[in-house]
Amino acid sequence: MNATSSSASEQRSGRPAAEMSRPCTSTRSGFVEGEGAGIAVLMAASTAVEMGVPIYGIVAMTGTATDKEGRSVPAPGKGVLTSARELPGGGAAVAQLLDVGYRRRQLELRRKQIDEWARQERLDDASRAGKGLVDSDFDRFVESEASRQYADALDTWGNSFWKRNAHIAPLRGALAVWGLGIDDIGIASFHGTSTKANDKNESEIVERQLQHLGRTPGNLVFAVCQKYLTGHPKGPAAMWMLNGMMQSIVTGLVPGNRNADNIAAELEQCEYIVYPSRAIQTPGLKAGLLKSFGFGQVGAECLVVHPDYLLATLPRGQLERYRNKVLEREA
Repeated sequence: MNATSSSASEQRSGRPAAEMSRPCTSTRSGFVEGEGAGIAVLMAASTAVEMGVPIYGIVAMTGTATDKEGRSVPAPGKGVLTSARELPGGGAAVAQLLDVGYRRRQLELRRKQIDEWARQERLDDASRAGKGLVDSDFDRFVESEASRQYADALDTWGNSFWKRNAHIAPLRGALAVWGLGIDDIGIASFHGTSTKANDKNESEIVERQLQHLGRTPGNLVFAVCQKYLTGHPKGPAAMWMLNGMMQSIVTGLVPGNRNADNIAAELEQCEYIVYPSRAIQTPGLKAGLLKSFGFGQVGAECLVVHPDYLLATLPRGQLERYRNKVLEREA
């Protein structure tokens, strides 16, 4: 399929092995094989805080897209564009839902309603008891049901408010959970295989997502193409990218593609993406978006948010206990 770089051809061109993977360049000629594995520990935030494990990133959204056929053609599809799908309009209602302050007020209102329901149920139970109709399990039922409704309300206004709303794209909604918007994505970790089709398609996808969701012109996203260094390990590729992106988010350091000697001309149309050839230290990164593509039109993406957005929600005492646990674990 001409997707793999020819080492013989590259050597005849005078290129050493370290320069044979050149994502997003005019001379890219296919991927270079990589080997290895990748592992990450994924857990609920409450569990991580309780255990005192270091948190390197928040998985804010994941998505996949496939044509369901699986035919192996060397042209990654653009199905993951659907994470930016949203109908125009919605107006003030959508603006309200995306506002953290509004959702907090709705959550508090719902909690008061649940408390009032539980109070009334207990009064009714006391009235029945006065008539000799006693159910010893009823109080436990009310307590359990109230807890369930609290959890549902928290999920509704905290995480799920944007779901099944055609006017809010999944990517926009997932960012809004943490009070962020499309302008807050600082880096895009590219699948960047160094093939002609992938790097062009991937750049177009990221560009169209940012444009469609209204990113401010001039606010550029840094493209990270780490396969220039690691090669393409197939299965663990996305995990390697996730690990690298979390390092960038925590440190604010964007690694450059050292093999980017000449960015391809067809990528000049991407007004929201910059392809750095050297490392750049930023003031800080709030969120990053990574893509993973495969033959057979199979694609995936993952949105990662800086862990500080989780830690900032903890009361000061709980945050201090968590910090001490982490330091103890590291020691």
